[in-house]
Amino acid sequence: MPNITVRDILRLALPPGTKLVAGTSGLRRPVTWVVMMRTRLPAFVDLRGGEVALLSVEAAQAMDPRLTLSVLVQRLSQAPVAAVAALGPVTPEDAEAAEQVRLPLLHLPDGSDFRDIEREIARLISDYEAQLERRGAQLYNLLTQRSMSEQGMTDLLETLAERTNQCVASYAANGELTALVGQGPGRVALQSLRPSERGDSSLLSQQIWVEPVGASGMPHGYLAIAGTGLDEWDRLASVQAAAALALVFARDQAVQAAEERLRGDFLSTILSGPPADPSSLVQRGEELGYNLSLPYIAMLLSLEHSTSSGAMQSRLMGSVQSELVRRGISAPLLRRENAVLCMLPLGANGTARPRDLAESLRERLVLDYEDLVVAIGTPAPTILDWTHTLKEAEQSLSLGRQLFGAQRVLDFSDLGVYRLLVLLREEPEMWTFYRETLAKLVTYDRKQGGELLKTLDEYFNHLGNLRATSDALHVHRNTLLYRLDRIKQISGMDLEDADQYFAMWLALRAHRVLSTMGGEER
Repeated sequence: MPNITVRDILRLALPPGTKLVAGTSGLRRPVTWVVMMRTRLPAFVDLRGGEVALLSVEAAQAMDPRLTLSVLVQRLSQAPVAAVAALGPVTPEDAEAAEQVRLPLLHLPDGSDFRDIEREIARLISDYEAQLERRGAQLYNLLTQRSMSEQGMTDLLETLAERTNQCVASYAANGELTALVGQGPGRVALQSLRPSERGDSSLLSQQIWVEPVGASGMPHGYLAIAGTGLDEWDRLASVQAAAALALVFARDQAVQAAEERLRGDFLSTILSGPPADPSSLVQRGEELGYNLSLPYIAMLLSLEHSTSSGAMQSRLMGSVQSELVRRGISAPLLRRENAVLCMLPLGANGTARPRDLAESLRERLVLDYEDLVVAIGTPAPTILDWTHTLKEAEQSLSLGRQLFGAQRVLDFSDLGVYRLLVLLREEPEMWTFYRETLAKLVTYDRKQGGELLKTLDEYFNHLGNLRATSDALHVHRNTLLYRLDRIKQISGMDLEDADQYFAMWLALRAHRVLSTMGGEER
C-alpha cells in the first residue's frame, strides 16, 4: 500500500472544490489518519502526529472566542498534524499563520459533511486502490453527465483540472490545440505540445501524459495533462476524461455530419442543373449562412496517396471547415469520391484574393496531409455558373499536376494555352492535327523506349538553344543534334521552319492534354 500524502487526501478524499490556501510545501507530508474537532474543550485529544484535522471555524468560536483558526493552526502544527481542513471563513491572517509553520491549510466548500469526509479519508488510507477506482468512477459519471447535458469541452477540462490540480488541454486529431485550462509552466508546455500518440513525455521541465480520445487507431483527438510530477490518479483521471470527451466528439460529429449532409445536399442541388426557382434557392442559401449574391470560385482538395481515402477525406473536410470558420468564411462544402469541394465566396463577405486564400489553406493543411493537392477554377458570377468553375477546378486538378506538380495551388488561370486545348480536346480537328504532327513520334518513343519527346520538350523550354538544351538533358551536343535529326525524320516536321516549329510546340502541349484527360488513341 502506498504512503498516503496530504496531496493524495486533497485530490482523492476531500470534497470537490476544496482549496489549498496555504502550506504548499507540506503537500508531501505523510498522513496517518483523520481526526475531527470535538464540540467541547479540548478540541483535539490523543494526537500522535500525521493526522488530517477537520475543524469548523464557527464551532471553535462557539466553544471559545479566542480559538481563531490561526490559533488552532499554530497549536496543531506542534502536534504535529499533517494538514488542517477547515470549514468556514478563512482570513488572510489564517493563511499567513499556516504558511509560517508550513502546514497545509485546506478550505472546505460550504456544506461539507465531516462524517463523509472522515469516511473518504479512512477509505483512502486503508485501501488506496479501491478508493482510486471509486474516485475514477465518480469522475467519469460526472463528466459523462455533463457531456450529455451539452456542456462544452472547456467545461469538462475545467472539471478535470479541478480534480487533479494540473494543467489540461485537448487537441484535434492533427495535434492542434483546441482548449486549454491551467496556468504556469504546465500551460506553456501544453501550448508547445503537438501530440500524435498515447504516452508519457517531458517538455519544458513538465511531465506530460497524452491520452487519445476515441479509438487509438483513428482518434477524434487527444487529451493531455501536465505537471511537475504526474501520478496514478492523473493518468486514471485522464483516461476517464478522454472517454467522456469521446462522447462530446461523437455528439459534435453527429451534428456536424447532419449539417454536412444538409449543406452537401444544397450544393448538389445547385450543381445538378439550373434551378426551377432560383429565388427559393437563394433564400435557402441565406438560411444556411451563404450570401449567394456574391461570386464564388470552386476549390478542390484531393488526397492522392491516402490508403484510407474515406476516413481521411472525412477528416480533411472537418479540417477545411475548421480553417474556414477560423477565418470567418461561410462556404458550402461537399465530399466527392476523390476530393473535397469547397465553393469560396468572393467580395464583401468573402475573400478578395481566392488564390492567396487557397494557398494559405494549402500551406496550413499540408502539415497534416502531406499528399494534399489543391486546385481552383475561375470566379462564377452567379450560381448558374457554379458547374463551370467546378469543371475548371477539375481540369486544373488533373492537368495542372502534370504541368506544375502538386507543390502549389493549381489555378485554372495559369494553364495558359492549355485552357484552349482542353476545350478543343473533343474536336476531330484536334485529333487530326495531333496525328499529323506528333503521333508518329509518340509511337516511336513508346515502342523503342526512347527520349525524343523529352528532348523535344527541353528544346522548346530553352527556345531552341542547343547548349542550354544539352546541359538540361545531360547529353553531348552531338547526341542532341542526332536526336533532333531523328525527330525530323520520324515526324516529317522541320524545326528550322517557323510554322512547323510552332505546330510541333502546340502538338506537344496537345499531347499532354490528351494523355492526361482523354487518352491518346482514337
